[in-house]
Amino acid sequence: MKKSKIGKDFLKYLALGGLVTVAMLSPINGHKVAKDLVKHVKYKLKQLKNNAYYLKKRGHIEFVKENSNEIVVRITDGGRKYLKTFDIDNMALNRPERWDGKWRLVIFDVPEKHKNAREALRRKLKDLCFFRLQDSAWVTPHPCDDEIRFLREIFNISFNVDVFTISDLKHHEIKLKKHFNIA
Repeated sequence: MKKSKIGKDFLKYLALGGLVTVAMLSPINGHKVAKDLVKHVKYKLKQLKNNAYYLKKRGHIEFVKENSNEIVVRITDGGRKYLKTFDIDNMALNRPERWDGKWRLVIFDVPEKHKNAREALRRKLKDLCFFRLQDSAWVTPHPCDDEIRFLREIFNISFNVDVFTISDLKHHEIKLKKHFNIA
């Protein structure tokens, strides 16, 4: 099994729990706690230990000694960001059954020095079925605040992307309703 898959699952486990007491490094009762963790995931103890050290080396997790017998494993900010990169390919907008009558307009002005991030954002907006009004203005009828916030963070372009929720897109409305099959 690939290290990145095991590491991703380990990080997800940490992210869900916030922190996990896994005294894998402690010779006293460490094995018992680690075995309890192994029951909940599909990997062997050795795989988890190896990946924990790998993730620590990369700065994705940290081991903090809480008391003489216990080591707490925490996911770092870098680990959270790394974990999010795995989920970008599975990202999808929540599409409510009934449209709320509002459009979400994403506008961005990303400088040329961040061209790769700008192009990646455009590709992702297209993947998410946004409609391109202009190169830097995209529209969807679906709520997307969380997804756009995530993309801004991943592509490190937080100050260059805005989302507006509006009820009228003037002469574009007919074409957009047809595109999104809205009656």
